[in-house]
Amino acid sequence: MKNEIIIFSIIFSTIAPAILATTHLSIYVALPTFLLVFVIAYLTYLLVNIKWDYKGLYAYAQDFHPLVGYMFLASWLGSYYPYTIYTAIYIPYYVLNLDGISAVIISLIVEIMIVVALLTNFYYIFPIIAFSQFALTLPFGWKLRLGVTPPIPSLFLDILSSSVIIVCITLSTFIKADKRFSNYILYSVLIGGIMLFYSSFLSPSSLAIYGEAIGNFGLIMAEFLMIKNLLSGLQRENITKYLAIASIPLVGIGNLNYSLFYNTLIVPSVTLLYVSLFLSFLSVFKYFNSLKIKILGGIALFLFIYGEYNVITTSKGYLLYEAIGALILSILIGILVYSKRKRSFNSIHDLGKTF
Repeated sequence: MKNEIIIFSIIFSTIAPAILATTHLSIYVALPTFLLVFVIAYLTYLLVNIKWDYKGLYAYAQDFHPLVGYMFLASWLGSYYPYTIYTAIYIPYYVLNLDGISAVIISLIVEIMIVVALLTNFYYIFPIIAFSQFALTLPFGWKLRLGVTPPIPSLFLDILSSSVIIVCITLSTFIKADKRFSNYILYSVLIGGIMLFYSSFLSPSSLAIYGEAIGNFGLIMAEFLMIKNLLSGLQRENITKYLAIASIPLVGIGNLNYSLFYNTLIVPSVTLLYVSLFLSFLSVFKYFNSLKIKILGGIALFLFIYGEYNVITTSKGYLLYEAIGALILSILIGILVYSKRKRSFNSIHDLGKTF
């Protein structure tokens, strides 16, 4: 039972339900957004029923083609590790609206707590994270206020933009779990959908802000855990310790100019996120022959392409160069690693022929 609670709370934390409950979208955006969100969640559910182990999305990308797998690895790690750093900055400055020494202290406390929990394997923190943010964003005492409906010309684009609001549900693929727990992915998204729905016509109470802060805390914790799991699956778990410890001084540096630090990291991070998701979800076309599943896979790939397009077209100045540079670099790293591994394999193969 304890194991089931931890698995569910980890998956539930990846959708950050408190964030969904405080989005306050128009109902005309929230409902179609949920349908598109569910496509990604359903495909994630199908994928973990194929293989559910520490390598997660990387294993699916590798099965599609080794080159795709290496490009995924470069882009996914390049996306999520910065996320674990700049989100610790985001919580005090942008969610809690703090400044000065209090914001600095909270950002460092957030990162230190996560690093300690990660290195000591204290995963009982996940039920606390999951259910506390859920409790703080239940709509008790909330005021009736409809979300603003965007003009018709921009309505479709708003739906597409918000449809990737819970792509972090894909983090659940990096759990080593029994397939009988795969329904937790769908349950989590359905609960999150309900919260997204009531947030469209209710204005959150002041307590909800703390729930949103905990939701972001939970995302950092989940992301760091999945980095650890992936590296463990690659027999590189010792790297996690160095990445975790290095994140603390990096958060400290980020406080020197939090807005510059946050903007500088988030653009390449999100750019690489969409690349990694696109590469890993190509596996849908390898694993499934059903036309229905392939159509859903096509919808997911379209959403990731749009997300990438949206990031690049809305980035200006050095941020645009960062986005394009990150995209090119992840592809080049993948090609270089693939070429090196292929040469090594061919050398061993040729050596075998001489005996």
